[in-house]
Amino acid sequence: MCLPSHLLSTWVLLMVTLPAAQSLGKTQVPNHCRSPIEAVCNFVCDCGDCSDEAQCGFHGASTIPSTPFACSFEQDLCGWQDISTSGYRWLRDRAGAVPAGPGPHSDHTHGTDLGWYMAVGTHSGKEPSTATLRSPVMREAAPTCGLRLWYHTASRDVAELRLDLTHGVETLPLWQASGPWGPGWQELAVNTGRIQGDFKVTFSATRNATHRGAVAVDDVEFRDCGLPIPQARCPLGHHHCQNKACVEPHQLCDGEDNCGDRSDEDPLICSHHMATDFETGLGPWNQLEGWTRNHSTGSMVSPAWPHRDHSRNSAYGFFLISVAKPGTAAVLYSPEFQGSVSYNCSFTFYYYLHGSEASHFQVFLQAQGLNSPQAPVLLRSRRGELETAWVRDRVDIQSAHPFRILLVAETGPGGIAGLDDLILSNHCMLVPDMSALQSSLSGPVSLALYPQTSIGLSQPTCEPGSLSCGELCVPPEQLCDFQEHCAEGEDEQKCGTTDFESAASAGGWEDISVGKLQWHRVDAQEGQSSEGCLVLPTGHFLSLRKAWGQLRSEARALTPALGPSGPHCELHMAYYFHSHPQGFLALVVVENGFRELLWQAQGSSRGWTAEKILLGARRRPFQLEFVSLVDLDGPGQQGAGVDNVTLRDCNPMVTTESDQGFFCPSPIPTQGLPTYLAYLESCLRATGKGVDSSGDPHPHAPPPEVSCNFERDSCSWHTGHLTDAHWHRVKSHGSQYDHTTGQGFFMFLDPTDPPARGQGALLLTRPQVPVVSEECLSFWYHLYGPQIGTLRLAMRREGEDTLLWSRSGTHGNRWHQAWVTLHHQPEASTKYQLLFEGLRDGYHGSMALDDLAVRPGPCWAPKSCSFEDSDCGFSPGGWGLWMRQSNASGLASWGPWIDHTTGTVQGHYMVVDTSPNGLPKGHVASLTSEEHQPLSQPACLTFWYHMSFRNPGTLRVHVDENTRHQELSISAHGGFAWRLGRVDVRAEQAWKVVFEAVAAGVEHSYVALDDISLQDGPCAQPGSCDFESGLCGWSHQPWPSLGGYSWDWSSGATPSRYPQPSVDHTLGTEAGHFAFFETSVLGPGGQAAWLRSEPLPATTVSCLHFWYYMGFPEHFYKGELRVLLSSAQGQLAVWYQGGHLRDQWLQVQIEVSNSEEFQIVFEATLGGQPALGPIALDDVEYLAGQHCKQPTPSQGEMAASVSVLVAVGGVLLFFMFLVLLGLGGWHWLQKEHCPGQRSTDTTASGFDNILFNADQVTLPESIASNP
Repeated sequence: MCLPSHLLSTWVLLMVTLPAAQSLGKTQVPNHCRSPIEAVCNFVCDCGDCSDEAQCGFHGASTIPSTPFACSFEQDLCGWQDISTSGYRWLRDRAGAVPAGPGPHSDHTHGTDLGWYMAVGTHSGKEPSTATLRSPVMREAAPTCGLRLWYHTASRDVAELRLDLTHGVETLPLWQASGPWGPGWQELAVNTGRIQGDFKVTFSATRNATHRGAVAVDDVEFRDCGLPIPQARCPLGHHHCQNKACVEPHQLCDGEDNCGDRSDEDPLICSHHMATDFETGLGPWNQLEGWTRNHSTGSMVSPAWPHRDHSRNSAYGFFLISVAKPGTAAVLYSPEFQGSVSYNCSFTFYYYLHGSEASHFQVFLQAQGLNSPQAPVLLRSRRGELETAWVRDRVDIQSAHPFRILLVAETGPGGIAGLDDLILSNHCMLVPDMSALQSSLSGPVSLALYPQTSIGLSQPTCEPGSLSCGELCVPPEQLCDFQEHCAEGEDEQKCGTTDFESAASAGGWEDISVGKLQWHRVDAQEGQSSEGCLVLPTGHFLSLRKAWGQLRSEARALTPALGPSGPHCELHMAYYFHSHPQGFLALVVVENGFRELLWQAQGSSRGWTAEKILLGARRRPFQLEFVSLVDLDGPGQQGAGVDNVTLRDCNPMVTTESDQGFFCPSPIPTQGLPTYLAYLESCLRATGKGVDSSGDPHPHAPPPEVSCNFERDSCSWHTGHLTDAHWHRVKSHGSQYDHTTGQGFFMFLDPTDPPARGQGALLLTRPQVPVVSEECLSFWYHLYGPQIGTLRLAMRREGEDTLLWSRSGTHGNRWHQAWVTLHHQPEASTKYQLLFEGLRDGYHGSMALDDLAVRPGPCWAPKSCSFEDSDCGFSPGGWGLWMRQSNASGLASWGPWIDHTTGTVQGHYMVVDTSPNGLPKGHVASLTSEEHQPLSQPACLTFWYHMSFRNPGTLRVHVDENTRHQELSISAHGGFAWRLGRVDVRAEQAWKVVFEAVAAGVEHSYVALDDISLQDGPCAQPGSCDFESGLCGWSHQPWPSLGGYSWDWSSGATPSRYPQPSVDHTLGTEAGHFAFFETSVLGPGGQAAWLRSEPLPATTVSCLHFWYYMGFPEHFYKGELRVLLSSAQGQLAVWYQGGHLRDQWLQVQIEVSNSEEFQIVFEATLGGQPALGPIALDDVEYLAGQHCKQPTPSQGEMAASVSVLVAVGGVLLFFMFLVLLGLGGWHWLQKEHCPGQRSTDTTASGFDNILFNADQVTLPESIASNP
C-alpha cells in the first residue's frame, strides 16, 4: 500500500493511538446477570443494571418504577429491524445528514438536526411498496400496556401507515390510517392489552405510484407494560397471587389478568360475580333497541370499528356494538336487583367510543318506586373520542329500593360505541321473583314491562344538536361562539366560563380521563391543605381524584366546541399545583385533531395563583383542555385544582379600545418623533371626535403600543399560538442581556429550550389602524450562535402576510439596529398586524428583540440589503432595466445561477441585462438607493457583484451628496464567483449610492449585485481583517454539506453562552473583537465550519499572516484548525493545528502561490470527542505579492515555548523513534513513486506544493525564486 507523503505522519500517529482507542472503546462493565429467556424483554428489570431489557425494541436504562421503556434511536436501533422486501426500506437517519431531503428537519427527541430517528426515504419505483420495521421478540405485556411513538410524514407522501402486533398465529391491527397527515411530528398512542407469551410489533408505511413515501419514526415508548414482580409479602389489603405477585383489591374479578397467571380471575374467587363477556350471548342483560353482538373478523362496518374485543384481546372475541342511527339512543338494561344500604353493588364495565366527538355514553340508575319506576339518576357520563381502546370504569351503587342499571349510547356521525365485560359484584343480588322471570325470557323484553325507559326526556322541539330557548332554536354552530343569541344567554352558559358553583353545568367542562386520575368538582371544605398550598375557604372548584381507568395516567377535562374567537381572547383563572418534578398542570387547545400546549404551571405554587393566558383569534371549532398528572399517594399531599375560569374579550364582533382607530386632522407632521408626539397629544385634548383626512368624524382612542422596550410588559405584542415554540419576555441574566440597559427585559427565543418541534415562533401585535401613510419601524435584534436560524418581519393585512425584512444565520454576539418603512393603504379602516417570526431552521444559538419604536415618515436607507425580501428601496433609473430576481425556476434568461447571500438558486439579487436588445452600447442603467443618514465617521460600503463571461461593460459606483462623485469603476470580465467591491464613504449630509451599468454591446451579458452593506470604519484590504467592525470581506455562510455551521464574531467583554477568549489580539483588551467557533456544537455527527475570504487573484507569492487561539481541556478532546486554498481545481490544505489548552494568541504566517483565482478558507472541526472549547482568529492579513518575514516572538511567547518543550521533552524522546520511522517511510515512498504521488518539483494546475516548518510555511526554491 502506498500512502501520500503528507498523510504518512498522520498514519504513524494513528498506528500508535488506535490500539489505545480500541481498548478504550471495548471496555465494558462485567455483567454476571443471566436471566432465563422467558425473563428477557418482558418489561421487568431482573438484572441490577436492567441489561436483560436491552435491545428489546427499547432500552431498560432506568430501574425507577413507572419509567417507560423507550428508544430514541440516538445510539442504535434498539433491536428494531427492517424486514422490507424492496428498495423502499427503513434506515437510521438524522436531519443534518441530508439537509435538503424530504424528511423532517429535526428529530423529536432533541428537536434539532443532530438527533436520530428511523426513516424511510423516497422511492423511485413505480410499483406499490411497503416498508416494514419490526421489533424484537417481546414477552408478557400487562393489561395496562401502552405503546406511544411519534411519526412524521409530509402531506400526500404516504398512502397508508399501520401499527400491528403479532402473537401466535394472530396479527392484531393496533392502528392504521391513510391521512390526511398533519404537519410536523404527530403522536400515536395505543393500548396493547394483555398479551400472553411472545409477540412482536411492526410499523409499516405503504407508498404507491402517486406517493413518494417519506416517513420517520422516533421516541418509541412502552409504558406500564410489565407484570407485577413476585414478593414475599403483600401490602395490607392486597391480594397475593399464585405466582407471588401482589395486586390491589379492586383488581380482583375485574375481567383482566393483572397477576399474570390469571389467579386474580380464578372462578373459585369470582364465582359469585355476575360477569357477561358476550361470547355466547347477552347473559342476564336485555336491550330495548340499538345494540347487537358482533366481532372484529371479516369486513368492518366502519373505520372506527373495534379491531378486537376486551375479554380475549382478539379479533375473534365478541362484544356489544351500537347500531342505532346517529342521534338515536341504544339502551341496554340489567335485571332488577335488590335494594341494599349495607353494601355497595359494584358494577365494572368496559366501553368503547371512537370515530366521533359527538358520541356519548351514559350509565343510569333507575330505582323501583311503589307503583312505577322512578326517574333515572345519572351515575356516569362520557363524551367524545377515546380512540381505539376499551376503557374500564366502575360505579358503586347504594339504593334503598330495587333498581336496574341502564347503559345508554348515542353515536355521532361515523362514530362507534361498544360494550364488553360487564361485571357485577357479589353484593349485587337479584330480586328473587325477577330471577325466575328473567331466566324464563328467551326473547327481547316487552316494552310494557319497562314503560319509562326513554329516561324521561321531553321530546325536543328543535333539530338534534340545537338548543331551545323560548321560541328560538340555536343551531349547533352558534353554541359557544361567544355571542349571546338567547335572551338569558343560555347558549353561552356551558362554554368554559365558570366558578364551578353550579353542579349542573360546571361551565361545560367535562372529564374525559381514561386512567387512574380524573377531574371532579369538589367542595372546598373537603379539600386538603398541603405544604404552602391552601384551598379556598368556601365554594367549589375543579380538583383531581383517583379513578378506575386503566389506560394513560393523566387527568383531562375538556370544553365543548368553541369559537370563532377574536384576537384579544384571553382565559383568566386561579390554580393551585403541588407536585414533585414528574407531575404537571397544563392548558392545551385541541384544534383540527391536533393538540397545542398553551400554558404549563412553572413548578409548585404557594396557595392559589392567578394566571392570564392569551388564546387569540381562532377558527371554530376548537376546545380547551386541562391536563394534569400528580402522584396522589406521594409525599406532601400532592394535588392540583382550578377555579374561577373566565374567557374574556373573545367575541370576534366586539371591538376593544386597542382596536379603535386613531384619527387626527390633516396634515400630519413628519418632521420627527417629538413633533409627532406633540401632535398626538393635541388630538387627545380635542373634544369628542377627531376627523380623518376625508373629514369624516371617527371616535379616537390612545394609539396601541407598538413601540416597546419590554421593561414593564410586552405592550401590544403577544406570542403566536400555532406552534410549540414560543417567544418569552425574560430578564437579563448570564449570557443573555437586553439592549436598553444591559440589565432589563427583552423578548427571547431559544429554538431548543424547552424542546420545541414546530416550524417557528411568532411574536405579533394586536390589530392596528394606520395613522399615516408611511411609518418607520426601528428595532434591535440579536441573532447569535453557530447554527441559528432565520428571523423575519412581516405585515399581515386581511389574512395575507407581506415579508418586509429577514436575516439568517449568526450576526455576531452583539445587538444590531434595523429599520423598515411601513407603507399603509389609504383606507383608514384597513387594519394590519406586525409579526416577527423566528424560524427553527437552526438549533444552536438564540434570537432576541428589544427597543421597538415607530415614528411617522419613511426610514433612512437600510445599512444592509440582501434583496431576499425586497429591493430595499433601490429604484432603477434611466432605462429602468434593473430587476430583482432569483433563478429558482432555472429559466432566468440572464444572471448568475445562484445568489451570494444563500448560495442557492432560491436566493435573490439585482441584475440588469446589458445585451444590445436590452441596453444599447454606451447606454447607462442606474440603480439608486434611498437616502442614507449623514455619517459621523468614515464608513465602508461593500457590495458583491457578478459579471458575465462575455464583456458586459462597466460597473460604476457613485456617492450622491447633493453632487455626484464617482468612487469606483469595474470593467473586468466575469467568472463563476461573486466578487467583492468596496468603497470608502465620507458624507456629512444625507447621501445616496448609485450603481451604473454601462453596456458594451455584447450579447448575453449582464451585471448583478447582491449583499450591499455599510460598516463603520475604513475598508480593509482584500483578504485582511482585524474584526473590530465585523468580518470585513470574510464570509461565514453555513454549508449544508458540512453540517450548516458558522463562525461567529464577539468580544471578551460581551457575555456569551459559548467559551471564548477573554481578550482579543488587536487591542489586547476585553473590548477588542475576534472571529471564533465553538466546536462542541458539532456533536457526534458534525463536520466543520468554514470562514472564507473573497476571491483573490492568482499570485506567484503572497503572505498570509494571522493570529489564532485554542482552548481545550484535554489532549484527547481537541479542535482542529486548518487553512485551505480553494479554487476551481479543488481544495488543498496548507496548514494544520490540533488544539489543546493553551489560552494564548499564537502567530502564523504562510507563503502561498496559486496560478489561478482562489479563496482562503479557515476550517474549524473536531479532532476527537465533542468538548467545550473555542477556536478563534484575529488580525488576519493578506500581503499580496510579498514574501513572509520571519517574526520576532515576544519574551512572553518565547518563555511559553520553552516551558512547553521542557514539559513534553520526555514524550518527544518516546516518539522520536516513530518520527524517524515515518521519515524513513516517506523517503522510501519518494523512491518508489507511489501512484498519484507528486514530486516536489512538479506543479499541478491551480495549486503549488507547500512545505511545512512548525508554524511557518515556506515555498520550495523552485517556486519561490523568480525566473
